Amino acid sequence: MNKTSGKWALCGAVASVSLALASCGGDQQAEYVLHYSTYSNAISDQSVTAQRWAERVEELTDGNVEVKFHYSQSLVDADESAQAILDGRVDVAQVGSIYAASDLPMFTAAELPFESTNPEAHMRAVQRLYEENQSYREDFERQGVRQLFPLPIGNAVLGSNTGIYSVEDFSGTSIRSGGLVSEILLGGVANPVDMTATDVYESMERGVIDGYTSLGMSNLPTFGLSNNTPYLIDPEIGAYASSIVAISEDLFNEMPEKYQNAILQASEDALSIGIEELHKEGMLASDHAREAGTEFIEWDQDAVEMFQQQTTVADDWVERFEARDYNAKSVLDDYRRFLNEEGTESSYEDALTVCLSGDAG
Repeated sequence: MNKTSGKWALCGAVASVSLALASCGGDQQAEYVLHYSTYSNAISDQSVTAQRWAERVEELTDGNVEVKFHYSQSLVDADESAQAILDGRVDVAQVGSIYAASDLPMFTAAELPFESTNPEAHMRAVQRLYEENQSYREDFERQGVRQLFPLPIGNAVLGSNTGIYSVEDFSGTSIRSGGLVSEILLGGVANPVDMTATDVYESMERGVIDGYTSLGMSNLPTFGLSNNTPYLIDPEIGAYASSIVAISEDLFNEMPEKYQNAILQASEDALSIGIEELHKEGMLASDHAREAGTEFIEWDQDAVEMFQQQTTVADDWVERFEARDYNAKSVLDDYRRFLNEEGTESSYEDALTVCLSGDAG
């Protein structure tokens, strides 16, 4: 019997579980095909990380769990990912904090700017929030979604058609951004523009926007931005969002324990895989940018401190969600503790930092 998805076939009987049984005889082996939806294209560092995770899952289950990929929002839109898992349109999906704020509000803690400039520590802190903070995890449980692992995401780079050396240079500019980063841009008197990353290239070319952020160095090759952005700037926003691989909780719980363990093991392995792919793609972007003559700008400490002092985004985030009966303070406190602990264990440097140090290439 061939593997099927979304249906359970047993000697002609059908039920709504994403598995098929390998035979109708006495020794039956459950087989699964999991449909994975992503808004990334097939060659992004995030998709390659998920592909390697899927290969690991298949290896650990002796080929009995396979993942079928649907790229570039071909199955569901980015802002539908969490709901699509819940209602069964997909089995597994890439869920971005920027797109899932209404479904998973505690997940947006990962968007808080100026908290971390170490992508590895950020990824592991987001995973620990799911594993160790009750308020964070309850959001997922309410949605019937299980967080498996965070996908790689680098520090926020500011790409611009003109040099931006301080907060004052933001004045009057239109900058593509998303999530909580938009709030700090408003503090800098910039006009944050909400648009998908796929529209940034053309919008920069046509002058619809003056620049972009809410992207990391590793994202730039994916969207054609690594060799046509005149200025790449580090305002030290650091981590600006998170993107995770998530699975239907019901589906996961219905799987045999050995498959659950295999998926969890592969998910743990994926954290290191993600850092590998993030670094590879980020350094590729750095090489492209230098070959194109891009100017890299690092803000001086006074400019960074002025940018940070103009925002109360973390306090506002806690107040907003505490008013909605979330224990947001506990989430923020744990998030900061995890970032500190994981940062102590990791010496990883983002590609943007490496570029600015002159070690790229």
